[in-house]
Amino acid sequence: MALGVRKFIAVAMFALLLAVVLSLAVTAASGPSAARTVKKEEKPQPKAGEVTPEEAAKYKCSTIDTMRERIKCRLQLKEENEYDYLPEECRAQVNESRGKCVSDYHKSQNCWKSLKDDERFDCAKKSFGLVGTVASQKAVCDGLTGQNRSDCILQLRDRVDAVVKFRIYNLEEKAQRLIEKGLATEEAATNFITQMEQQKQNYNDAKTVAEKKAVIKGVQRLWKEFISNAKGKGQGQKKNESNSA
Repeated sequence: MALGVRKFIAVAMFALLLAVVLSLAVTAASGPSAARTVKKEEKPQPKAGEVTPEEAAKYKCSTIDTMRERIKCRLQLKEENEYDYLPEECRAQVNESRGKCVSDYHKSQNCWKSLKDDERFDCAKKSFGLVGTVASQKAVCDGLTGQNRSDCILQLRDRVDAVVKFRIYNLEEKAQRLIEKGLATEEAATNFITQMEQQKQNYNDAKTVAEKKAVIKGVQRLWKEFISNAKGKGQGQKKNESNSA
């Protein structure tokens, strides 16, 4: 074979090989097996006070606009569905904070089996990991250093806050029991529980110990007013029963 022909064939084969390689490269870049950067669609998060469609389907009373009317709806639920709602405190939070809030409520649900306040409080402290006194747990944190100490103090503060809000929640439950005993109207209890839910949100927003103490004092004042009115209703009820007898 002449040198010119062999050279032509070699050039032709190289061109063909190059075309095949380029074709494979294009196929790899555009075909289904190519590695692509796909932007993951982020799930929209609800704003404070709003609920997702999933939450609306899961939690009763959650599609009602105002907190007071949602609480009124909640009080009218059957006993077995009483806790099947999104707590107002949690509704006011977003993202991970909302999830943690709901989880905290679930932790303490068994505590309502106790009829006495002291037993409920002891149960709540154990549920939230507040074993012993606050002073003793703080002493443990003070024995640590650096970031470990800071993390320990923050966790202790969260546990204390959870127990404080459980005590406020306990007043709501006591108000509900007064409805069942006929010692408080549903209207009065709804108003009081709405106030307590707002106080829990105020407590969460408090930045200093002094601000938190002010919230607690406000809770105590509102409870005294509510229970005083309930006692007046009870005395009036007894008087009416005596007159009718």
